[in-house]
Amino acid sequence: MDTEDLLLLSVGGAAAGVARRVAERASAPLRALILDTDDAVLQALTPAVGVATTVFGVKRLAGRGTGGDHNLGAGALRDDAAQLLAQIGSPRLTVVLTCCGGGTSGALPFLLELLHAQGAATVVVATEPFAFEGEDRQRCARVLAPAIEARADALARVPLDLLVGEEASTLPAAEAFGRAADRLAAALGLLWTLLAHPGFIAFDAERFRRLIAQDRRAALPFCFADASAAGEGRAEAVLRELLASPRLRVDGVDRLANAAQFVAGVLAGPDLRLCELGVLMEGLRGHCKVLQEDFLGTADEEGREGTLAAVVLAFGAPAPESPAEPAAARPLGARRGKGAKAAKGTLLGATKDRFSDVEHTVYDGQDLDVPTYQRRGIRLTR
Repeated sequence: MDTEDLLLLSVGGAAAGVARRVAERASAPLRALILDTDDAVLQALTPAVGVATTVFGVKRLAGRGTGGDHNLGAGALRDDAAQLLAQIGSPRLTVVLTCCGGGTSGALPFLLELLHAQGAATVVVATEPFAFEGEDRQRCARVLAPAIEARADALARVPLDLLVGEEASTLPAAEAFGRAADRLAAALGLLWTLLAHPGFIAFDAERFRRLIAQDRRAALPFCFADASAAGEGRAEAVLRELLASPRLRVDGVDRLANAAQFVAGVLAGPDLRLCELGVLMEGLRGHCKVLQEDFLGTADEEGREGTLAAVVLAFGAPAPESPAEPAAARPLGARRGKGAKAAKGTLLGATKDRFSDVEHTVYDGQDLDVPTYQRRGIRLTR
């Protein structure tokens, strides 16, 4: 995939700093566009090759921030949609970065619609506020999440606390944000190098695009982690760090173990050995329980001899828990013993009735015993 077919797009002031760090870490030139309503934020960014900055919504906001209002962020982007589309062009794959919790990220749902209209597949990385930032910003991020999920092709929701670790709440705010940005930029920079500057095992970007661009009712969830090591046993060390990474665990669930697909990218020097790739891939595959396919790519750098870095993206929601074994059905005509009580329903409002043990009528994948308004999601008004 040519560099012009790839775009890194960041939305909002906090995401701007991360995108700038990605540009510094990527081994290959990248094309990036940083969007914000606050002109002062973008003026403070150090210029980088291939990275453009654009202030949008000037007529509405006069170059200031949104004050945490999602509606202002969305309206500002609608005002300048034609201008932004001209800058975006027609990328085949767009990695979108935003830090939820502020108002500018409210522009993201409409921006994703514009990207899809341009034919771009979208991989969204949306960070969630630190716990110490307060409930208001956490609530702001939660409100926006469903709109992003409905429009993205693939979505990673990344709590900033996970990027820093348990010490996040004890650090000065600026240092906590800096560490989170550096960690996020390291993983995205490695992914970008893998896409734009493949090594002797070329990463199939078009196959990756097909994976994420499938027609779904909601975004394909994913999470990711990166690791690096040097010296003897570096592949084993990287594997251990990846498998233990808290960023591959969501709500206590090991998302890598439950992944249907994973992407593994390796960045190393000319001394990378095939046996090291074998250690990584066999270890990752052996950890997965329901794996359907995996993607491997390498990127080479002359100055990285002796070191090895890897990034892993695990795609797919956690596998549902196995349903409880159904109770043994009573023989036809059998009666409950004297004094026995009817079983309570397991769902809110569900009760045991004379049809509970009758096999449901299923036609063309639909349970016809469920009322039509429920199957079709129709809300009844009173």
